[in-house]
Amino acid sequence: MTAKPNTHCLSINQNNFGQLSNGKNVQLFTLSNIQGTAVKITNYGGIIVALNTLDKHGMSADIVLGYDDISAYETDPYYFGAIIGRYAGRIDQGLLSINGKNYQLSINNSDNQLHGGLQALNKQLWQATTQSTTEKVSLILQHSSPDGDNGFPGNVDFKVKYSLNNNNEFSIEYFATTDKTTVINLTQHSYFNLAGHNSGEIYQHQIQINADHFLPMDERVYPTGEIRNVNNTQHDFRQLTAINKHINNDDEQITIAKGFDNYWLSNHNAITKAAFLAKAFEPKSGRQLTVYSDQPSLVFYTANYIDGSQIGKGNFIYQKHGAFCFEPLRLATQRSGANINNTLLQPEAPFYSKTRFVFQTHS
Repeated sequence: MTAKPNTHCLSINQNNFGQLSNGKNVQLFTLSNIQGTAVKITNYGGIIVALNTLDKHGMSADIVLGYDDISAYETDPYYFGAIIGRYAGRIDQGLLSINGKNYQLSINNSDNQLHGGLQALNKQLWQATTQSTTEKVSLILQHSSPDGDNGFPGNVDFKVKYSLNNNNEFSIEYFATTDKTTVINLTQHSYFNLAGHNSGEIYQHQIQINADHFLPMDERVYPTGEIRNVNNTQHDFRQLTAINKHINNDDEQITIAKGFDNYWLSNHNAITKAAFLAKAFEPKSGRQLTVYSDQPSLVFYTANYIDGSQIGKGNFIYQKHGAFCFEPLRLATQRSGANINNTLLQPEAPFYSKTRFVFQTHS
């Protein structure tokens, strides 16, 4: 923990963040506001390296997991803080079929492609520009993925815009265009611990997800095809519920995932405008994170595969269930469940999505 910082107006600063193994320089951008919130983002992978907010006592803490140097992010196996794509999630055997044409994607996770494959968006050096207005400060990242990248069809131009305002709203806007029908499923993969990144297990965190239905997974961690009502299940988070109430029981889904790692289907079920999707509250610090998104589903993931092998910021060793992820996604809807057709990107229909993370404190 550090002392309460001096309040200040909106600002965005740029500093060096070291060199990649290929010798290219990496930048670190700090977006800060008058409420003492500061977000540090690197143009390597669009990674949120640090996110400092005040607690109910006015003390600041960094609430996202990560590393102190860029070399650790190059070898990071957990996608800490990164933009995920072209396709967030697993594609079995790396086999993709679009309009009757089959594509073999790269395999980077046992027998599947995970989170876009090898050297995907999370391992790219993005072009960065900044914007400042009286209302918000923004970091704009751009990257072009060539036709055939990791086996995906189409030249795709990606843009991600991170913005922070004085209302403690941190927003992420995603843009994508293609010259050939393809698929995209983009999300942000920050690992949150609202008590502080080095505070250990998150069992006392309380979670709310605005979803009456979720998708059960089979033993290979793929959706079974069933759309299940959360009523009378361990996946009912319609009201704020402590994680430790359910995570250590013998529920089949929790056993398969070693914690929570399912798709919840938003009650709004429409790709229109950002609506309330999820909330997390940590009682000791009083920090609350509320997520609004126009995406039709959310993966709630409780860092089930972190195994203590990675040394994080400040030489802290991260462990299983030491953080959670809120990942708004396009793949799954109430109407169709998980369906690759939900993720089609057409040349005539550019992709746009917006997610807002709102930070508050309560006694």
